[in-house]
Amino acid sequence: MSFFGKLWTRIKGIFINAGDDVVSSSPEAIRATYATAIDESKKRYLEMEKAVALLAREREKTEQLLKDLEKEEIEIKSRLEGALAAAESEPANTVHREAGARYLTRIQEIDEKQAALSQELEAQKLKVEDYKTRLRSFSDDIDKLKREQGEMVAEFVSTQQIIQLESRLRGLAESSVDDSLVSIRDKVGAMKAQAKIATEMRQSGKQQLDDQYHRIGAEKQAQAKFDELLKLRSKQTPTPEKARDLG
Repeated sequence: MSFFGKLWTRIKGIFINAGDDVVSSSPEAIRATYATAIDESKKRYLEMEKAVALLAREREKTEQLLKDLEKEEIEIKSRLEGALAAAESEPANTVHREAGARYLTRIQEIDEKQAALSQELEAQKLKVEDYKTRLRSFSDDIDKLKREQGEMVAEFVSTQQIIQLESRLRGLAESSVDDSLVSIRDKVGAMKAQAKIATEMRQSGKQQLDDQYHRIGAEKQAQAKFDELLKLRSKQTPTPEKARDLG
């Protein structure tokens, strides 16, 4: 895993290890959690910045060494020209030839070392630029954490306010006042039902009495009707004495 991958894993671990209830229980907890992550990121950033600075320092050393070699080569080539000129004027003097050979050997060594250092410098430049890009990205991520800290706190507060408002509205809908009204409605309803039953019972008693009166009246009427019919019948049927008179 890369350095940055390890870093962000560590930052995420701050949130995970702290636990959801702890890190999200209040705006202060969220702010503190993000502050911890930001501080951790800053420390890692500074560590990487120091490492990049060391790489840059090595790159500068390589550049300086190449410059020194180039300067030395110019001086040696100048000496080589002097040795050649001296050897021409004094062919029998071997010192000039030995010096010239020494200069040529050193020039070859410088060329080989310059080639190696040039490759090394190119690699160092690429590495420094790569880590500088990572540092810029890292810095952007820290800024993002800072922005997210404010956004998350604001969103938490806003959401918390909405929840509290919903809770208050729900509480108002289910308040003790409403409970009292419900109780009153229930009691009035019960009293109405009781009154209705009492009325029905009272009406039932009257109905029974009316039925009794009706029955007695009907019996009286029936008896009177029967007596009337009996009288009428007696008028239509002749008595034994009248029957004899008619015979």
